[in-house]
Order: sequence, then structure tokens, then C-alpha cells
Amino acid sequence: MKVALLSDIHANLAALEAVLAALPEVGAIWVMGDTVGYGPDPSDAIALLREREAVLVAGNHDIAAATGRGTAKFNAYAAAAAEKHRAWLSAEERDHLAGLPLTREAGAFTLVHGSLRDPVWEYVTSQPQAEATLALARTPHCCNGHTHVPRIFRSGDRMLANPGSVGQPRDGDPRAAYALLDTDTHAVTLARAAYDVAETQRRIRARGLPHFLADRLALGF
Repeated sequence: MKVALLSDIHANLAALEAVLAALPEVGAIWVMGDTVGYGPDPSDAIALLREREAVLVAGNHDIAAATGRGTAKFNAYAAAAAEKHRAWLSAEERDHLAGLPLTREAGAFTLVHGSLRDPVWEYVTSQPQAEATLALARTPHCCNGHTHVPRIFRSGDRMLANPGSVGQPRDGDPRAAYALLDTDTHAVTLARAAYDVAETQRRIRARGLPHFLADRLALGF
């Protein structure tokens, strides 16, 4: 089965729509957290993923927008956006985010935002960190996000795949990042989709979010 791997959409509806339009036919969409946070359209991003019956886990920004927890760990820009999203979202949308699991098993894969040592906050950026997560998994493979940088770690015949960020890439490429997984062969293809960055920037500024969150999108950091 072909699966689309998405993460860190961050309420960037234009980027999400571009990725979904670029996808081949897939049997499932897995989202490794942070549907909201930073961007201008949290409700629309949630609605579109629900329409597509995506499988989600919770990220730190999802929890912050739903419950207010964790904002003390955010920088000022992230905290301001989380507070606005919490006000913009309906009670039902907040409950939806608050009810997302920290981890999910899907066939041979475990989905998590950060790591299995710390599902919400750990940034997995090294081989030892990846192996520590795989050691805790009950499945052969894992998928995560949180770093906003596409990366595939392998340890023997096991794998940890991070598709990067749909809505706020931080690897110097402003295009939306995602990946395609073949669950039969366990092959992962990293991919990018161009989107209207200027429109998202306009929406961020129009909704009163910090201008820095708009400026960074053009640079991919």
C-alpha cells in the first residue's frame, strides 16, 4: 500500500492543499503531529485532514492550542500563535486535538511526533537518538516529525522516517515537504511541492500573527 507521510502542517492551508494535490493515489495519509501552530488557518487544516480521513498523532503545538499546556517552553512567536489558535478554534476542534494519541501503531510502523522516549518534545537529529526510539518500538519501523527537516535513519533492517514539514520547512527549501511510503517494500521517497508562499504570508499578517512567522517561510528556515 502507498501511504503519504505528512508532518508539521502548522495551519498552512496553501501548503497542505499543494501536497494533497501532488499526491498519487494513496491508501492512507499519516500525519506525525502539529497540524496547528504558527500558521493562519488552523480550522481549515483540521477540516481538510478529517475530510481525507488522515491518521493523526498529537504534536506539541496541537496540545498547546487544545489545552494551553506547554507554551512556557515555546519562544514568543510560537506562544503568541498558540494563544491565537486556542481562541480561534471551536470547542469541538480543541477537543479533537486534545484527544489525539501521542503514538499510534499502523501495521509495521509506529507514528509519533518527537520520539518514543519523549513523544512531544524530543528532536531526533542523530543516529543514536533514532536507534533509541527504534529500541522502544513494538513495530519494526517508526515515522516521526518535529524537526521540520526530512531525514531517514536506518539501523540494520529497521527505519525511522521523518518527512519534514509541510507548512514550515527548516532545511533551506521553502517548498512543502512530505514523503511517500510503500508499506510492502518499506521504501520511502522524500518529495516537495511548491505552493503560494506569498498567500500564506499575506494570511499570517492579515490575521495578526507575528510577522516573523511570515518572513521565515520564504527562506525555508
